[in-house]
Amino acid sequence: MRENDDALPTPAPGDTARLDQMAACWRDAEPAAKEAVGDAAAALQVSLSPDSVADLFNALERAGLYDPSKD
Repeated sequence: MRENDDALPTPAPGDTARLDQMAACWRDAEPAAKEAVGDAAAALQVSLSPDSVADLFNALERAGLYDPSKD
């Protein structure tokens, strides 16, 4: 638990529904897609760059967790 959790905003009902939807997508994602998301996230931590950010979004899209048309 963080020291200042009281500073976090209170989630709206739609926020928790979206998290439930994302969790279901993650459970249904192919193991290779999950691995690609993990690899892209790790690469982003090592080297923050436009390419590493794009790679993570691409991996999330392939796993069904991101839809660029909804930006």
